[in-house]
Amino acid sequence: MLGFEVTGPYVSALLMSLGALCVFIWGVLSGAFHDADEAATRFYEREAENDNAKHTAK
Repeated sequence: MLGFEVTGPYVSALLMSLGALCVFIWGVLSGAFHDADEAATRFYEREAENDNAKHTAK
């Protein structure tokens, strides 16, 4: 069998990638990514309202 110096990094990289995949699947199934664009849309609408208020106040 190969030494730990050779297989260790590959095993740890495999475990980290599986962990990241599990966290991603958990996030998708729990709805963490549902309406991810909503915050950006609200921010844009408020900025547009502020710009309109500044232009009408002048």
